[in-house]
Amino acid sequence: MPEAEAAAVVTGGGSRAAGPADYERFITLFSPEGRLCQLDYAFNAVKLAGITSVGVRGDDSVYVLTHRKEDKLHDPTTITNLFAITDRIGLLATGMPGDGRAIAQEARNAAAEFRFKWGYKMSPCMLAQWIADRAQIRTQHAQIRPYGVVSMIFGIDEEKGTPELFTCDPAGQFFAHKATSAGPKEKEVMNFLEERMKSKPSLSSGTTKGVCVTILSKP
Repeated sequence: MPEAEAAAVVTGGGSRAAGPADYERFITLFSPEGRLCQLDYAFNAVKLAGITSVGVRGDDSVYVLTHRKEDKLHDPTTITNLFAITDRIGLLATGMPGDGRAIAQEARNAAAEFRFKWGYKMSPCMLAQWIADRAQIRTQHAQIRPYGVVSMIFGIDEEKGTPELFTCDPAGQFFAHKATSAGPKEKEVMNFLEERMKSKPSLSSGTTKGVCVTILSKP
């Protein structure tokens, strides 16, 4: 079957067969291969930002670390990818800085509204699911685009008293992790983390921090 017969697009009150350009333009159209092209581009945007991040959850702590290429003309105090959402939850945004700030502000508002409504603080897991739900909605509607960011949500669950680490991606997926990475060197970092966690899955606070620093100090 020709590629142009795979779907139809309504334009100006009529209809026509959808071609490859339509799959790339419209977030709501699947390609014949079953892909959403704009989502693929959003994941590419995460890597093109040039930021590699790593997060590791230990027995009693969780550490996240990121680095980027230094620009001598920028004031480093005005640039960050790390945001405080509550006094117990943080967010590390890997990808487009503007999108990261937008997600962080939305997350702060959601956490504040949750506490006002229910009388207790949002857990890291709840916040990760909320961010993922918002991201998934952006894959279903025309005229909006996915966020070009992978968010690491980390903090302490007050009820359990345990550290937690989650990632949310542009497709609306969220996962809990012992260790994770995002950015252009994600595959290399993940390979290192898998080997490291196999040999010593139990990590003290100092060891957890050391793993993060060791990884990002590699050339």
